[in-house]
Amino acid sequence: METTNLPINFLHYHAEPPPMRKLELECQIANPTQCDICILDAWVEVETLNGLKLAEGKLFKAMYNKVDPAIIPLGEKGLGSFNIQLPAQALHDIEERRVDGDVKLIFSSRVLVAKVNKVNDIKILEIPFEMFFGNSGNGRFEYLIPQSEWIKLLKNLHWSELELLELPASRLRIIPVLARSFSRFEDAQNCFRQLDWEETMLNCRKAFEAIVQDVSGVSDMRKSREVIISLVGEGDKAKRINELAKSLSNFLHLGRHENPPNISIKRSDAELALHLTGALLSYLGQQ
Repeated sequence: METTNLPINFLHYHAEPPPMRKLELECQIANPTQCDICILDAWVEVETLNGLKLAEGKLFKAMYNKVDPAIIPLGEKGLGSFNIQLPAQALHDIEERRVDGDVKLIFSSRVLVAKVNKVNDIKILEIPFEMFFGNSGNGRFEYLIPQSEWIKLLKNLHWSELELLELPASRLRIIPVLARSFSRFEDAQNCFRQLDWEETMLNCRKAFEAIVQDVSGVSDMRKSREVIISLVGEGDKAKRINELAKSLSNFLHLGRHENPPNISIKRSDAELALHLTGALLSYLGQQ
C-alpha cells in the first residue's frame, strides 16, 4: 500500500433528540489506494475542548447502496457516518468549557481494511490491514462546529441548562398570563448558550416583569404583591413568595450594562439566575 490514510470529507450532521440523544456526522471517505477496498471495522475516539473525551468505540458505520457490493472502488468515494452519544453530563461538560463559542471535535481512528481482488470474475477479500481516517499519519483529524450551528444542535438535542429541573413547559405556554414570561425565559436560555451572561440575567428579570404586566395590565413592579396574591391566593405564603421574587429580581438587576466596573457577571451568576427563575416559574405554573 502506498498510503495509510483514508481522507475524510464531512457532508452534514444530524442531531437525534432524547431518548437516544446523539450527534450523527455523515461523511465521504476517499479511496486513494491503487485497488478496491472494503472497510471491515473501525475504532474511533472523539475528544473536544481541552481534552474532554466524548466517546470511544465502534462509532463509525460504513454506508453502501443495497444493490452494490460493500466496497469503495479505487479512486472513488464511499459514504459513512460517525455516531456520537451525547448524554446530559457530556453536554454539560462541553458547555462549561465552550469559552470562545465554537466546538472542535478531534477524532482518532484505527481502521481495518481489506483489499478487494478479482479472481475469475469473483471478488475476494485479501488479508486485512490497518489504515487511518484523515490526512495525517497518526489517524487524527478535526471538525469544527461554529457557535451558531452548535446552538441549533443544542435545540435539536432538546438540551436545557436545567436538566435537573422539570419545567411544565406545555402548561406554562397555554396559561395566558405566563406564556410571555416563559418566552422571555427561553430567551434567557438562548443567551446562556451564546455565552452572554448579562443578557441571560436581564431576560430572566424580563420574565418577572412580563408576569406583573400581563396579570396587572400595567408595567409597574410595585404591583408584584397583588400579582402574586392573584396567582397563589391571600396569606403569608403569598407574602413570602413575593419577597423571594423581589430579592431575585434585585439580583437579576445586576445584569444591567451600566454596572460599576467592580461588578463582573460570570457564568455561575447566569446559571444561578436560570435555575432560580426556572424554579419560580415552575412553581407559579402549578398553582
